[in-house]
Amino acid sequence: MLDLQAETFLNLEVCKTSEVVKAFKESRIRVISMALIHEELCKGDKIDTLDFAAYLKKLTANLFGSYNLENKDINFKLGLEQVYLGMDTAIPLGIIVNELVSNSFRHAFPAGRKGKIQINLRRTEIPAFKGDAFYPERKCIGKKGFNYVLEVSDNGRGIPQEIDLSSVDSLGLQLVRILVEQIDGCVKLERNQGIKFTIWFSNIET
Repeated sequence: MLDLQAETFLNLEVCKTSEVVKAFKESRIRVISMALIHEELCKGDKIDTLDFAAYLKKLTANLFGSYNLENKDINFKLGLEQVYLGMDTAIPLGIIVNELVSNSFRHAFPAGRKGKIQINLRRTEIPAFKGDAFYPERKCIGKKGFNYVLEVSDNGRGIPQEIDLSSVDSLGLQLVRILVEQIDGCVKLERNQGIKFTIWFSNIET
């Protein structure tokens, strides 16, 4: 992650100190998202699986504080089933949620705009994918069903239609694409009335 972060500055003719400080503050938040997973593991009686719903509650509370939004009218709505995930799934998925929620905080609600960020997590059984609206690659088409679905959405200003997850320059969305591939999942991006990411995945046993 730090290598990817550093690459964002390589092609800049002028690199402002404030840009560097901001970038590494974001990396600090990413590291904290992983540290929270290990903290939750120490609390439970299982050494190789994580109550991912409990983790998401803690992660979102931490992000809310990190972006200093206590006095702004941005609300969370969580619809979470209790799901236990192996570490090979939980860590990448935790970083994915961190990136998507952080993007909402930073970009979805400019100038004090009111809004809502919603996260849903549930078990599911779906048939093979059809159509061509799934990202980042067409390999999702015809892929068999998954065990779980995660949805992260906001009702903010959305993402321009020309942005494609398969070629995006944003470090956060690059991480989302890479980590969805890492857990052998699929992600769909919808841009109606804000933005919604739907991620289908199966639990990778450690």
